[in-house]
Amino acid sequence: MAENTSPAITMTCEVCSEYYTDPLVLPCLHSFCKKCLIKAKEKQGSADTSLKCPTCDTSVNLPDGKIEGLTQNLWFEHKSKEASIKKKIHSREPILCGKCRVKDSSDAAVVYCCDCGKFLCEYCKNGHKRNPEKADHELIDLGEAARKALKESVTSCDGVIPPVTEAIANGEKMLEQIATRKEEVRQDIKKTFEELKAALDKRCNDLLMETEEIAIAKKNSVKKQLDGFRKLIKQVSHGRHLASSVSERTDPGEVLSVKKLISNQLEECIEEYKELPLEIEENEAILTSLDTTVMSNEIGKYGGVFKVDADFYSVNSGQAIPLGTEQKERKFKLTTNIPVPLDKALQHIHTSFIKSDGNKEEGRVDIHVVKDNNTAIVSCTPQSIGGYELSVTIRGHHIKGSPYQLSVKASRDYTTLAYQRSFNVGNTCGVAVHTNGEVFASSHYGGFVQVFSEDGTALRKIGSKGNGNGQFQCAWGLLLVGDRLYVSDLNLHCVQYFSATTGQYIGQFGSKGNENRQFSTPRGMSTDGKGNILVADYSNKRVQVFKEDGTFVQVIQCDGNATDVAVDNEGKIHVSIGDQNHVQVFSSDNKNQLDTYKNNISYPQGIAIDDEGYVFVSNNNGCLHVLSPDRKQVIKSISLAEIYGIALDKDGYIYVAEYRNSRIMKY
Repeated sequence: MAENTSPAITMTCEVCSEYYTDPLVLPCLHSFCKKCLIKAKEKQGSADTSLKCPTCDTSVNLPDGKIEGLTQNLWFEHKSKEASIKKKIHSREPILCGKCRVKDSSDAAVVYCCDCGKFLCEYCKNGHKRNPEKADHELIDLGEAARKALKESVTSCDGVIPPVTEAIANGEKMLEQIATRKEEVRQDIKKTFEELKAALDKRCNDLLMETEEIAIAKKNSVKKQLDGFRKLIKQVSHGRHLASSVSERTDPGEVLSVKKLISNQLEECIEEYKELPLEIEENEAILTSLDTTVMSNEIGKYGGVFKVDADFYSVNSGQAIPLGTEQKERKFKLTTNIPVPLDKALQHIHTSFIKSDGNKEEGRVDIHVVKDNNTAIVSCTPQSIGGYELSVTIRGHHIKGSPYQLSVKASRDYTTLAYQRSFNVGNTCGVAVHTNGEVFASSHYGGFVQVFSEDGTALRKIGSKGNGNGQFQCAWGLLLVGDRLYVSDLNLHCVQYFSATTGQYIGQFGSKGNENRQFSTPRGMSTDGKGNILVADYSNKRVQVFKEDGTFVQVIQCDGNATDVAVDNEGKIHVSIGDQNHVQVFSSDNKNQLDTYKNNISYPQGIAIDDEGYVFVSNNNGCLHVLSPDRKQVIKSISLAEIYGIALDKDGYIYVAEYRNSRIMKY
């Protein structure tokens, strides 16, 4: 049961502590006696047109700058008088009508006259009505009508207190959880640093033991050398003393008997002395390498305490291709840019995978952390064809890249390519398909981009022949990112972008050259789904990466002429290299070349990849190669004439720019 939080209402003024007289109510709903507010205004200053509430200090603008302009609190006035009357009843004092002063308790006031400012008994009320001058006065019935209005006001507030009370309860619960989690974090930190201290103590003891061992070894070495010195001195001293004593003997026989022995001993001592190194072989040096600067700096960087914030997390891969296949698993990689293991944040991460059209059908979704503990894989399996929305949130807030819109198509068998229709346009090299089904084709020499409906009807043209903004000399590659259309120009060496729906020119980037942000005959383009545009810079033998507004990001250096580029759902970058007859594969960060594959493809031109990893490669000999995710050739079509650009639509259909026959072919 919710706790009653309604404050008690008293009928005494908070300034004078007496029953209200002429109570006025402020916009903050605090009421005071008129005389008390006048005094408060006088203290504040008569020139000020505002008044601060004596209770809550809220500043109130006075009507016309006067206290009299405030609203009368008739209810408080009535209740104050009622309280006063009740007090008189208990004290047996007579109850007087505000007008007639009849001393009869049965003639209590039944109405209040707003114009006269008096309570009237039944008798005086009737007389009031009969008076022509007062007949139109507003009388407030203190009975049923007023009660009904107040009850309606109370009823209208019934929906306010329960949810706010619940919110307060949730907030208090959150405060308890924060306190609990803070204590858990404190214990975790203390335990970790106690382990570090233990490790430091062990290292300290190990170093002290090593010091002791080195010192003992040095002491023993010096002692051994000193013992040798002392032994030699003792032998020399003894020999000298004996020789001196014998040399003083007068008996030749005695001298001769020991002379040889003493002489030999002294000679040996002299020889030993000559060979004996008098310099102490050991030294006092015991060196240490205990610079604390590096460790102190590292300790300063060690560890961290972070709040769970959606801004720290992002969908890092899986966005390059906004397609999925019915009943087949689709994977997205999540990463964090703070050094906190993801398994600790998983309890706060929530995922959903539902139909975009409001249908309640949900696809299967799962999330698990991979080995490095800084990456998680979200896998989802759509159950039917149509649009889906994948959401990844932390405490109700979407992480970067969420929600992600996925168009789910039927599974396709690429062993046969069934012709659907053609879109006729002049010599064309580039094709792109909008999510609304519109097909965009570049006219190589016409200087425009032709837009078709799904049924092949020509709808509008974007751009014109020329050298200015929004004009083309040799439109080649096309790329659609949301509602933006990007067009590379072979001769103007730039990329221009437009509104795909209105055709309005927005901007461009690039110029002729080989520096960053310069091109030499740019061709095919792709997006990585994370806000980056990749442009195949043909003659410069590289791919350049830009933000969607043309801000330069990086260069991917290739081993030959880059004709087109595509990004798979793992973020790997596939570049078709015309003069090398192969496709180079780079890591998503361009730090490594991962692979190359040929599959008997001669001079590859266009490249596209679907959500399952199937690769489509065209060449200007009229061949369309379809490769499985493991790079095995599924089919090789040779019924086309000099084809370049390739695109896929949301339903998995393939569009090929057939240059010689001046058309786009749909399969």
